[in-house]
Amino acid sequence: MNPQDNVYAYREPIWQRFRAPRHAGRLDGAQVLSTQAGSAATRSVLRLQIELDGERVARARFRAYGCPTAIAVGEWLAEQLEARPRAAWAAIDVAAIRDALEIPDDKAHCALLGEDVLRALQQQMKQPS
Repeated sequence: MNPQDNVYAYREPIWQRFRAPRHAGRLDGAQVLSTQAGSAATRSVLRLQIELDGERVARARFRAYGCPTAIAVGEWLAEQLEARPRAAWAAIDVAAIRDALEIPDDKAHCALLGEDVLRALQQQMKQPS
């Protein structure tokens, strides 16, 4: 069996991001904001970091502990944050994450994890420095 085989039949948008995440890792620096969300019930954790350049997100990185779907959610969020203005982040919610990644009902908690970490990031950005 090839280790790249999708033996559990994850949907293609999930599998691609799980197999080859481009935004996995961490950021360091003065302009980096970090947030984290987790679920004790599923033992999943998603950490999201962004590096700001003024009002623009210069880079975004994630780290995830969980199933391939949770990892794909982290990758997708990082992709979206680098590609969109901050004002567009409000449109990213559970439904948008599930639609983009074709997340089935039994993995909906992964999309919730993504929404939670994004909302935590938005809250952090509203707080005075």
